Amino acid sequence: MVSIIEPSHFDAYTAFVAVINNRDSTPYIYRTRDGGNSWQKITKGLEPGRIARVVREDPQRKGLLYAGTENAVYVSFDDGDHWQSLQLNLPTSAVRDLAVHDIDLVVATFGRALWVLDDLSPLRQATTQIASSNAYLLRPAMAVRVRWDNDQETPLPPEVPTGQNPPDGAIIYYYLKSPSPSAISLEIRGAAGRLVRRFSSEPPPPDKTIKNVPDYWFAPLVGIPKNAGLNRFVWDLHYDPPPTLQYSYFGNTLNFVEYTLSGHAIAGDTPREQTLGPLAVPGEYKVVLTVGDQKLTQPLAITLDPRVHVSQADLDWQFETTMKIEAGLKSSYDAFSELAALHKEITERKKKLASDAQAKDAADAIRDLEMQADAIQDGSPASPGIGPINRDLARVAFMVESGDAAPSGAAQSAIKESCNGLTKHLAEWRALQTHALPVVNARLEKYKVAPLPLASTGTAKTADDPRGDACQP
Repeated sequence: MVSIIEPSHFDAYTAFVAVINNRDSTPYIYRTRDGGNSWQKITKGLEPGRIARVVREDPQRKGLLYAGTENAVYVSFDDGDHWQSLQLNLPTSAVRDLAVHDIDLVVATFGRALWVLDDLSPLRQATTQIASSNAYLLRPAMAVRVRWDNDQETPLPPEVPTGQNPPDGAIIYYYLKSPSPSAISLEIRGAAGRLVRRFSSEPPPPDKTIKNVPDYWFAPLVGIPKNAGLNRFVWDLHYDPPPTLQYSYFGNTLNFVEYTLSGHAIAGDTPREQTLGPLAVPGEYKVVLTVGDQKLTQPLAITLDPRVHVSQADLDWQFETTMKIEAGLKSSYDAFSELAALHKEITERKKKLASDAQAKDAADAIRDLEMQADAIQDGSPASPGIGPINRDLARVAFMVESGDAAPSGAAQSAIKESCNGLTKHLAEWRALQTHALPVVNARLEKYKVAPLPLASTGTAKTADDPRGDACQP
């Protein structure tokens, strides 16, 4: 009985058939190259005693075949002359059909439901050149920019069985002949070479933040892999997350990270960042893999979700707006951290001055300085300080990035108000450091108390930093 007839995608006279003999468990797959006048048996490498039920040809690479037998999936790179197992983590089960859907291989099993091998790029690009290279970066398949559903019915209890979604973003494969003794890096760059995001095999620093939920909810902190053989890394198409301060839903400052787990809460895979960087706009990018002295480059195309209808101009406007907000988030975060460090120093100086009754002028001066710093850092309901502005900018960033559209009028008004307030307070902070701080330090030195240092916790902006120079309305 002929189970499957698979005409070739490349040659009108070539076809493949899988044949079942009900009284014989031997696998039978045949190939014709002359329109069916003659047939050649092609089963070398298939496990004997296992019926072959299906054979399919890859529509993009000539000679690449897939076969399904009574217990496994196989692949051939030479038009069926030789087969090897493609089982991976697929449970042992009868494979009744196979289908190549874009870049995926869909496997229909008997009793084990449907399974999907995500991204056939490594198989389509596999050559002897890759195997003989010390390092090789494969060309990524086109990435589709799809936004998450913000109304998922999560969290589910960790003990509830859940499926696994396909990788979300750009799937990047690279081959290493042996484990790299030194760190490797992976960079995403725009068409003009501007850095979008950088990843390293160095393990990230431990997450020491205090959270209101158990740590088992979150995705593990790991660097990109650098193992011998084929490695895979998935970039989620987001830029780096901006630094944000911790505020409750009602606007109160917190000394811990408050997670609601109202969306995307999957045990072991929940994002740690509540404010993500903006999504990369559709277009052409480059992937750069650095292994030792080698720099390997491949192009990467990002396309818009085909269900979304929006102009490139609106997406560019949205992206530029978000990057301006992120510039404000960074500058407000750095200034808030500097002010917090100054407050700690002020507290120490006040303790020392309290024991000296003659130092009233210095105590008054440092108290006035503290009040000025408080006004800049926290402000008032009528004039929010740098901290509340950081909170408001994070909220408006979420609003701007919540869909594929140009920023709304309400968002633009909120950005303008926050950026104007931030510009004012940053100028006040610079003036305080330039004028008020030296006066206070002169009083402190008079009583042999160490001067207040000019705290600086901000990170320097590099030439590759994609964020703007300032928060702009």
